[in-house]
This record gives sequence, structure tokens and C-alpha cells, in this order.
Amino acid sequence: MPEVQLHHDGHPKYRRMVRFDWSNTPLHWVPDDPFATHMMNVLHLLLPEGERHFIKAVLEASSLVDDPELEAAIKPFIQQESWHAWAHQVVLDHLAEQGIDTKPYTERLREMLSATLGDPPKFFPPGLQRWWLYRRLADVAALEHFTAMLGQWVLQNRGLDYAGTDPMMLDLLRWHAAEEVEHRSLVFDVYQHVCGSYLIRAISMLTTAPLFIGWWIAGARYLMAHDPTIDTKWRWRDWLRAARQYRLPGPWWLMVTMPARYLRFDHHPGPEASTEMAIEYLEYSPVAKAARERARTQATSGGPDKTRGRSDSIEGAERAEVR
Repeated sequence: MPEVQLHHDGHPKYRRMVRFDWSNTPLHWVPDDPFATHMMNVLHLLLPEGERHFIKAVLEASSLVDDPELEAAIKPFIQQESWHAWAHQVVLDHLAEQGIDTKPYTERLREMLSATLGDPPKFFPPGLQRWWLYRRLADVAALEHFTAMLGQWVLQNRGLDYAGTDPMMLDLLRWHAAEEVEHRSLVFDVYQHVCGSYLIRAISMLTTAPLFIGWWIAGARYLMAHDPTIDTKWRWRDWLRAARQYRLPGPWWLMVTMPARYLRFDHHPGPEASTEMAIEYLEYSPVAKAARERARTQATSGGPDKTRGRSDSIEGAERAEVR
């Protein structure tokens, strides 16, 4: 097992059990810009399915981790990712209510992810099964690189603010972005700890990057084609226009710059984003503030939130536990 100096900045602390109210969020939550809206909406399609496989791969690898601090960071990572998947799934339900059925797209995505990030073929011998786990972890680490850098972009760019973006959706994007930045190093460090092969890591980025971008573009095309309120198609020039307005990350940055940074031999996620900026937003975020208040209330009253069937006092307990 390779000796690796882990960078503990970039590991998660605890899950924030945030909630969102979509009753006042319009279909085009970037006003008068269905293209930017649906390009960002693709994240709601990709992330729930992807993060379920992220959780499974890291859970399977956890039995190989013998670093106590790294092992302790796996639990809050899994808790954060499971809450992210739930939050984005609720948005898909909201889209369905507005006339966009996303199930045909998400079912195809689920099939693809099950083939690439699911269990190995049963006929694989133990050695190939271990390689399959290493390769899955490397794929997840590559995808986490995208989510972390996209998270930093969402946190620091103000184009969506200037466009008058729906505040609830903007808070969802930035809450998720902040937690992705917060735990950006976890999967990479687990991969380095249990495998560490640069060749597997590089091949994973070279294969997952085109798939990720291809599914993103396909998702935007799908959403625009099924939006009952518009009659426009997906166009590259609209992406370039939205990037100039800082409403979307630019195609060159997404397709070339991001993978190239990851392919450096000495790459580590730590310097790619700012934990301080992420924590600062999580202190400001309206939904994160509301979650902290619910946790304090439930901790004081000693009872669960029966209207939701969940106890938000869990959040306070998790915070104390991981610290």
C-alpha cells in the first residue's frame, strides 16, 4: 500500500440537513434565459444518480482504509452525498409538475452508471475485482474534481445574481457547491491510500470527462426539447453567450482546462478550491441557517420534527460526533 501524505483540508465535517421550498420557483429560474436555466438544470438529472454510485464505491473501499482520520471522514462524506441526491431529486419532481418528465433521460443514465460504476462482472477473479474497485474509485475521484471546481465557480461568480436568478435555486446550487468544495479531497485521498496508480487515475479522467460533458449536453438538449413553453433548440453560441455573462462556466474551461489540471502528475484537489469560501457561504446560506435553527430547536425540545418524519437534532449530534 503506497505511503501518501494526506491533505486533511478538503475533508467533510458533517451533513447539513437543509430543506427547500420550490412552490415559488418558476420553470425558467434564470429570468428570460431558458438556455442557462436548463444547462444548470442538468445537474439535477446527473447528480442524484451519480452520487448514489459515489457512495457505494467509497463504502466498498472503506474496508481497505487504515488511516483513522481518513476513515473518520468517510461517514460525513456519505451523509453529505446522500442529502445532495435527495435535494436534487426533489427538483426533478418539481420539473415534472411543470411539464418536463425527466425519467426517460435518468433511466438511461442509471443504466450507463450501473455498467461503469456498478459491481464487477461475477466471473471476474479476485484480482480483477480489486482492479474494478480501484477503477471505480478513480472514476469517482475524476468526477469529484468536476464537482469541486464547478462548486468553486458557483461560489465565486456573480453572473447568476446579476441575472436575477430565483434565490431558492441559487441557494441550492451554492449550498451544494460549498459542500462539494468542503469534501473535495476525500475520494482522491481514499483512492491514493488504497491504490495510488497515476495510470489508472489518468485513464479514468480521459474516459469520464467526455462522458460527463456528453451527458451534460445531452441533458440540456433533452430539457429544452421537452420544455412545453419554448420552441428553441440547444446551440453552442448560446453557451458562449451565457459564459460571457458568467451565467455558465465556459466550454473551454469545462472541456479542456479542468481535465488538464487533474492530469498533472502532482495534482491534489486541495489547491483547486477554497474551504474558507465554502464555509463562509454555509454560514450565510438561508437554508443552512434554517437547518441550524431547527437543530437548536429540536435539541432544546428533545423531540423530532414529526411533520417531516425526521429529527433535525441529528444534525447537531453529527456535528459533535465528527468533531
